[in-house]
Amino acid sequence: MILRSIVLAVVMFLGSVAIADAQTFVNGGVAGQFTALGWNYGHVSNCYVVVSGSTTWFYAFIQEGGFGYTNNPAFAIILSPACQTGNLVGVFVTNVNPLQWSQVVTFMFK
Repeated sequence: MILRSIVLAVVMFLGSVAIADAQTFVNGGVAGQFTALGWNYGHVSNCYVVVSGSTTWFYAFIQEGGFGYTNNPAFAIILSPACQTGNLVGVFVTNVNPLQWSQVVTFMFK
């Protein structure tokens, strides 16, 4: 009886591991003319959301050039108010070509 319980527990555990696939977030885009490593700042001109299969992508276009995208819902929530106001935002660029970024900051002013 104990052996059956252990086997059942192992089978259930392995089954749940196969189902619980980790979400991988992607933060990328196209660099503007003056984009460099480190913090880069600009004003959001417009945004849009694209659903591709089971992944939702958030795009933000920058007035100074270039655009960024992410499938991280936390970053989308932080950036979305700037889409309506055009306020200043900043992203921490970790790679310029291809553009990759890891942090975001928004400001209450333009």
